[in-house]
Amino acid sequence: MYPGAVPRPIRLIIALAWLLPATALAQSPAAAPVAATPPTRGPTPFDQSLRRGAEAFARRDFDAAMTAFRDAVQRDPRSPVPWLRMAAVSRARNDAATALGNYREALRLAIEASADADRARALAGVAELNEAQGLWREAIGAWGVVAEFADAHASVTSAAVPRARIEAIRRRESLDREYAPVRERIAERLRVNAAGAANAAGATAPAPR
Repeated sequence: MYPGAVPRPIRLIIALAWLLPATALAQSPAAAPVAATPPTRGPTPFDQSLRRGAEAFARRDFDAAMTAFRDAVQRDPRSPVPWLRMAAVSRARNDAATALGNYREALRLAIEASADADRARALAGVAELNEAQGLWREAIGAWGVVAEFADAHASVTSAAVPRARIEAIRRRESLDREYAPVRERIAERLRVNAAGAANAAGATAPAPR
């Protein structure tokens, strides 16, 4: 063996050392491709209108809230959500007639879109509105509709609340009937007292000269 030559066994070891990583890489499964991160989706113009309306409503700027919710209707005419929000604004303004119309439009759109949660909200809104106005018969009927819907859609809403409201209204009706004669006697006494006071004031007035 000439000077400086590498012994054969050592040359084999060196060759294997160079080959093994390439061999291992060839036998290893291919690396899974890295999934691309989807771009972050920001709020849509419809969402932004709803948010502006909610912020305006929170600060009791009902005009700005109504404008924002109407803008949301223009951006998505098939969504019942802006109509539900406009109903809330109308109720805050004590405009029951407009609120009722908004609830009914929300209900129509919710039925068309099969949006059961929004449908439940619209039905409950009509019932609450009738009850708030003291329309007991209408309120009982509307809460009954809510209860029937809840029975068929237990995953969306509960029938416990509408049935509790029906019982509360019936108790209120019963009390109203019981106290009706008392209220009439009080009203009559007030009329008599007012007439007596007027007569007394006329009797004590100085005679015209």
